[in-house]
Amino acid sequence: MLQAPSLLSLGACAVAAGVAAHVARRALLHRRSGTPALGFDAALARLSGSSVEDLILIVDFDRTLTDGDSAQCHDVIGATSLVPESLRAGFAPLLDFSDPAKVPYKGDAWWVRANELLLTHASRVLTPETVRRLVHEAPLFGTSTQPMQLRPGAARLLARLSELDVPVLIVSAGFADIIAAFLAARAVPLGSNVRVCSNLLVHDAASGQLTGIEPSPPITGCNKQLTFERNRDWFTTTHRRRRTLVVVGDSLGRRAAW
Repeated sequence: MLQAPSLLSLGACAVAAGVAAHVARRALLHRRSGTPALGFDAALARLSGSSVEDLILIVDFDRTLTDGDSAQCHDVIGATSLVPESLRAGFAPLLDFSDPAKVPYKGDAWWVRANELLLTHASRVLTPETVRRLVHEAPLFGTSTQPMQLRPGAARLLARLSELDVPVLIVSAGFADIIAAFLAARAVPLGSNVRVCSNLLVHDAASGQLTGIEPSPPITGCNKQLTFERNRDWFTTTHRRRRTLVVVGDSLGRRAAW
């Protein structure tokens, strides 16, 4: 578990490095062959010598900021009694990874299909108010063994980064609406230092009904290599002088993707 007090005393760079180690449960950076490229102690020493004014944190949401066994954004939105049975039935095979070979859609097509189901079966009920309720009533489903909950230390990390005005980019193949509602429900504010790069539910201003999902094509677990292009202004204009980048994810593949 993250030892927050000692890490906080080292500053935001060390905090981010500590969370990365806790999430990965192995060396911070590896080559794709599995040979260590930089051990945690060396990475921590390098980051501890960096200036907070140089730091940017890019962090995944599902099972990174949330716990490793938590329900994920698509579990929350597609497997609750708050949405129609027709949507739950359509989502069930998408969320069942007990036999990955039987998952009916692969790669980006999985997210495209999920969005189609939401727009077809949940446009009338998936209002902003329903989204706020979803984060309190997420069921156990698929590979989750507990409801969506924050990873220990994550709230303190975000609060400390906000205090230090360190830019944080939350990159998720889930839904920005779920992320914002979940954090707000747990009194974790998304400060001005935080940007969420995720799929966005578009609602009619008058009725609140779901009218679309942006962007199209969606942000998926297979196209996070487009993160820079999707946030070019954020990197090249708003934070162009920052040169220390920490990427935190729930697998080594996240590093390769970004």
